[in-house]
Amino acid sequence: MNAPKQKSNGCLWIFLFGILTLFGWIFFEVVFKIHGVISIILALVLAGFLTYKWVGRPSLRSILTNLIVLSVVFYVFKYVGENLLRTLKVDIEDTNFKKEEGVSISTIIENSDTIPVYSSHRIWRDNYGHDYVGDFMVRQSDYHSLRNHIKDFKPKGTGNFWGDLYEYVEQKDGPHLDLVMDAFEKIHTEKNLNQMEFAEMVVSCIQDIPYSFIFQDECLEAEQYEHSIQRILKECPECCMGNVPYGIQNPVSFLQNLKGDCDTRTVLIYSILKHFNYDVAILNSSHYRHSILGINLPTNGLNKVYRGKKYAVWETTAKYYEAGTLPSNFDDISYWDVVLTSK
Repeated sequence: MNAPKQKSNGCLWIFLFGILTLFGWIFFEVVFKIHGVISIILALVLAGFLTYKWVGRPSLRSILTNLIVLSVVFYVFKYVGENLLRTLKVDIEDTNFKKEEGVSISTIIENSDTIPVYSSHRIWRDNYGHDYVGDFMVRQSDYHSLRNHIKDFKPKGTGNFWGDLYEYVEQKDGPHLDLVMDAFEKIHTEKNLNQMEFAEMVVSCIQDIPYSFIFQDECLEAEQYEHSIQRILKECPECCMGNVPYGIQNPVSFLQNLKGDCDTRTVLIYSILKHFNYDVAILNSSHYRHSILGINLPTNGLNKVYRGKKYAVWETTAKYYEAGTLPSNFDDISYWDVVLTSK
């Protein structure tokens, strides 16, 4: 009697392997914060092991006939996975500071004088798994002298209101960010960072700060806003500042309380990178009601061409976004306009 032929399980094997690889990759990226090729390799190994245990070894013929299917499935899963991963990463953002990362009042010595400062001890990891620590300070006197200066802004009538406002804020606050510049320069020297690594370090530091809404009008109860705002305010009722002129905090005030939304962050990062001679831009979108950074460095991904230069776009309000990547619901470049450049 002939032995029964082994049933082909190639399609099932490939399907299950693909599904497990996708979720394994997301698991390693989100839970363990292992990024890049390492997370993919770990996901493949785990998926292969589990598929073999649950389904068994597929026939060689079946695997060969399904190579095309596997390729298509891989690219589909990769596309879906990247978008799902971005959504998950934004959703799990912590809206609270660790105790040691809050703002405190301390003192420094300048010209033999004791100067009170607002200091934040920041601990963060960039998008490539590098860990950083820094103390970011602004003088108490600078905060009090600058905290309300935005209300004195007079539009130039150029038709570029937001660009003119951001330029005004940067010029007023920039000279008073010297202690922050010193902290970033210290990290730069200690870590021996190249141009892109330094920019990544700066941007990821600000991305790591939990999000807060900055409203021109008073803050209302969470239930009175749309769902996306409700969700954040229900988890963090204090993550809202109201009655702020034009709905933006100047950089010194942002560093005093660490409450910032999109353009509050982009103006601060713009000021820092401009100080270090980067060619950076601020892009706004009235369609998306959002503000992002642009940087003129060679990178892959999305970019906005402006006056013959390519500015890689950079999300500043959530962790894990690299230069050239935007959330899937904000990634139509045609809706973005450059409103200010440093060069």
